[in-house]
This record gives sequence, C-alpha cells and structure tokens, in this order.
Amino acid sequence: MLPNSKTFCLHPFTGLATREDGAICACCRSHPIGFIQDAPLEYHWNGEVIQNMRRQLLRGERPKECEPCFSLEDQGVESLRQRHISNKMPESRINLYPDALSKMRHDFTMPFEIPTIELKLNNLCNLKCRMCHPMDSTSWNDWSEVKEFYKAEGNIMYAIVEKHDLENKPHLDNFQDNPEWWASLEKLLPYFRRVEFAGGEPLMDPQHYRILDMLAPYGDQIEIKYATNLSMLGKSNRTVWQYWPKFKSVAVNVSIDGMDKSYEYVRGNASWSELINNIKQIQTIPNISRIVGAVTVQISNVLILDKMIEYFLDDLGIVFHSHRVEYPRLLSAQVLPRELQVLAITKLRAVDQRLEEFKLIKQHPELLAYTRGQIKDNINYLMARDQSDKWQDCVEFNRRLDASRDQSFTDVTPEFIDYI
Repeated sequence: MLPNSKTFCLHPFTGLATREDGAICACCRSHPIGFIQDAPLEYHWNGEVIQNMRRQLLRGERPKECEPCFSLEDQGVESLRQRHISNKMPESRINLYPDALSKMRHDFTMPFEIPTIELKLNNLCNLKCRMCHPMDSTSWNDWSEVKEFYKAEGNIMYAIVEKHDLENKPHLDNFQDNPEWWASLEKLLPYFRRVEFAGGEPLMDPQHYRILDMLAPYGDQIEIKYATNLSMLGKSNRTVWQYWPKFKSVAVNVSIDGMDKSYEYVRGNASWSELINNIKQIQTIPNISRIVGAVTVQISNVLILDKMIEYFLDDLGIVFHSHRVEYPRLLSAQVLPRELQVLAITKLRAVDQRLEEFKLIKQHPELLAYTRGQIKDNINYLMARDQSDKWQDCVEFNRRLDASRDQSFTDVTPEFIDYI
C-alpha cells in the first residue's frame, strides 16, 4: 500500500541515476543530489539531500530536486513519478518493488542494496540531435551557433558546457577513472534487478560493455533497459547478439523523433533506413521483453505525431511512448504559432479515434489505454501554455543550425512556410 501522500515517489527509495558530468540524481528526471567527484555512491544514497527528499515525499511536500515532474503534472501531463506509482505498467516500480519502504530506517536512511540504477556515464555519441547539446553528444560541434539562446533562457546546460569547456574538449567522462565508483558498483551487483543504460549512446560505449561483463554472473535476475538511438548493434565481438541473451530480459526504448526526412533532420547524422533495419533485427532476439518507440515531441515532429503513432502500432509493431522537449525552450511544441498547435491537436484527436484499428492494439488490447494516455498528455501539454511569442527566436535558432548542417527547416515541415 502506498503512503498517504499526494507527492509520494518510489524513485528515491529504489534507485539512483547518474549524469554525464558526474551528477548523482534520484532518477533520470530529477535535479542532482550530489556529484561522484565529491563523494562515493554510498554517501549519496543516504546523504542529507536524499534523506530530506524521502522525508518530504512522505509528508506530501515537493522537494526542489523533483521540480521537473511536478512541472509536468501542473500542465496535465503524466510524470515519471506518477507512472511508477501506478500499476498500469509491468515495469512500474510499485509493481517491481512493492515492499521497498519496509527497509527504510527511522532516520530515512536505507541499506546500500539498490535494486535499480539508471546509467549515463559519458557523452560519447555519433548523432547530434537538435534538442541535445555537447553534454549529451561528442558530435555536437556547432554549439557556438546557438549557445546564446541557451544562455538567454537561463538554461543550466549553458553553464555545464562552459564549465567543462565542452566546446573545445567535447568528451565528458567522470566515471571511467574513478575507482570508488567501480567499487560501489561491485558491491551492488547482487542486489540489482534492473539496470538502465542511456547516454550519449550506450551501444558504442566501452564502459557499458564493461558493466555488462560485471552483471553477467547475475544476469538471470536482471532486466537491462536501454535508451538508445539504435544506429548500431555493437562492434566486433561486443554486440547485442553476444550480450543480451545473458540476461533475464531486455527492454529497448529506441529514440525515434520523426519519420524518414524529419527523423534525419532532428537526429543529425542518423539514417532512417538503418534504424528500421536494426529494429527488425532486434525483434528476432528471444529475450526482448518490449521495444518502445520513444518520441521526444517538439516543433519538428508534433505535426506528424499522428502518422508516427499509426506507423509504430500498425506497421513497425512497437509501442508508442512520448516525452516532451522542455529545453531548449525554443524547440518546445508550445512555441508553435497557435494555429499550428490547434492543427496538431486536431490530428491527435483524429488518430485517437482510430487506435482500435491498429495491429499492435489488436494483439495487445492493454496498449489501447496506454496509447490514449500518451495522446492525452500531448494534447494537454499543447493546451497548457502558449509560448508562441518565442516563435521567431525558434526560427532563428533552427536557421543557424540549418546553415551549419546543410538542412532546411521548411523542407521537412512545409507547414512552417507561411509563418516565417
């Protein structure tokens, strides 16, 4: 039974997350609770910050570290917190760890027996997605063209990129040579039930394969999960074919932020045909528990979101999931001219009426309510705030990247022509 608290979240009681710059967080959405450069993982698991977070969440208060989730909830969008205290998904933490609070001590500390960890270990990546930045990818080599926009909106990523001089030294890695980090990970191996990899791009990261080697002796009790661009399936003898069968199951969230030309526009350096081929290949691996098309909804794909939902569910046979660009704010779908926001909402409502026709919904009827929830979240988000006063800055931001990347804003989304 969940505590009687309107703000309760299971994440600070069941896991931690790392960020490329060495930040330790309660989850992949939260603000940092500390840095691996300052103290070992054991300290952060029971440090003053997370103790206070646990206390506040049990008392119905909103910890400042949890602001990203509460901001979405205030806009009528289901947050990561809400998803994991609901039992509508098998991987919800309330389903995975129903007795998690039983180990908590009176001072809000807990044994160093973390069942889930979410790992971003460095920014090594072969793509340069529009909504990313140098902390997310070593391929982001045109930061100078748009960094002033990040600075103007007070975006924390501007300060991080400047602090680590990522414009000139793009590779960011605070874990590889940290012996305390690897010692902490070694202690946790018997307790892991779920290990999640993101990046950067985990499938091209040697540290990711080093961790899989460490986890393999316990593989029959561990599900591994990925947030991956799936542009590759490994290299040499380090491929998914060698590693994934060693584990209880594998969940794959594939970042797909468009279709064909719009996909390649948003995810610079990517190939649509290679992506589709790789999805079809991993669909043949027996212990894959699910493949999810994870869409970062933004100005360049929200007008084709209806087509993406149909393609995922009816042709590709993968689950549709979405989250929304919050920064840079200029790429948020809320920045579109109001007429285009209304058009996007109209298209989403129309595809919602057709969901029961799609093959994957017929095969897995439980996905109907889930997909409808995803559609509702995006409609609510579009209706929550009108930031169209930033549209001209959005146009300029994209024009600068277009010039650097030899791309065209309006070729991909012709609906924009009348608004620029």
